[in-house]
Amino acid sequence: MIPKEKIKYFAPVILFFLLLLDGQLSVGAENLLDNVYFPSTHLLLLAYLTMIPNLSKSYVIISALILGLICDSYYLGILGIYTVALVATVMLMYTFQGILETNIPTAFFGMVIFVTSYELIAVALQVIFHLSKVGPVLFITRVLGPTLLFNMLVFVLLFYPMKRLFSTT
Repeated sequence: MIPKEKIKYFAPVILFFLLLLDGQLSVGAENLLDNVYFPSTHLLLLAYLTMIPNLSKSYVIISALILGLICDSYYLGILGIYTVALVATVMLMYTFQGILETNIPTAFFGMVIFVTSYELIAVALQVIFHLSKVGPVLFITRVLGPTLLFNMLVFVLLFYPMKRLFSTT
């Protein structure tokens, strides 16, 4: 448990580490599945979900913007795709903040909504800017479905420890 006054100092380091871990776990899962399915881990979104009640909106949006730029420059080489997706998803989290804090099942379904939103925004931007050509059926069966299943498992395993880590009580 991190004291509330120190969360803002530890959060960037934790979020950056989770960003790197997301990439490594995603590539590992793709290799394990012989590059047939492409599940993406979203530990970063789970961390934001548990941090939002304890940090100011501007702090979280700025951190999402910076981490999105880092993600874009490291993984894509094109700035803007994951930056927009991450910031938009974090803003969506703030919109639903009061609802999601009620209990674990609502947080679980919120996480499903946020992961879906993140993936849809990212792929829509890639298609709009002609960076990829993805058919809807292929995207849903090979990317979104495995990503949601993988992140549901991650949520079940890590929600309570992350919630405890970032709680202020």
